[in-house]
Amino acid sequence: MFENEITLNQFLLDQLATMMADLPAEYLFTPGQGHGHPPVWILGHLAIVGEMGQTFLGGSLTHPKWAPQFGPGSSDEVQPDTSLTCEVLIDANTSAYETLRTLAANADAAAMAQPHPVELLHGTAIKTNGQLLAHILTSHVGFHLAQLSSCRRERGIAALF
Repeated sequence: MFENEITLNQFLLDQLATMMADLPAEYLFTPGQGHGHPPVWILGHLAIVGEMGQTFLGGSLTHPKWAPQFGPGSSDEVQPDTSLTCEVLIDANTSAYETLRTLAANADAAAMAQPHPVELLHGTAIKTNGQLLAHILTSHVGFHLAQLSSCRRERGIAALF
């Protein structure tokens, strides 16, 4: 189950690592123009959402203290914190999505057909746990990678492709 989404998620996480490889650490807490999110929030948000996705499949949060700071509906005004380094945030994303992909590969079809519990997405086209998981693995990551790409380009860093 979720073969295509798993492949796309791996592609997106590879892109995340490539994007972050040349973004200077001093810009981690600098908001991007247009969208206003600093890379630290984008990376923290992606990591915690990946972990939250695991909870729909029997997993748990590795960074529960990050949920209020980076979870859905959180403020993107993140105060400088020496524990939030590029390395820590990239590692958290790598781990979160590796585990999520493993759990998704073995997801129960009946459970994935059930309505999802995320109030923020009620009333949208995303109705089931399976649709929510597909979104978390693909379009959600891609959306926020576009914001990271924007942060890079604002700093004069060349396009990756």
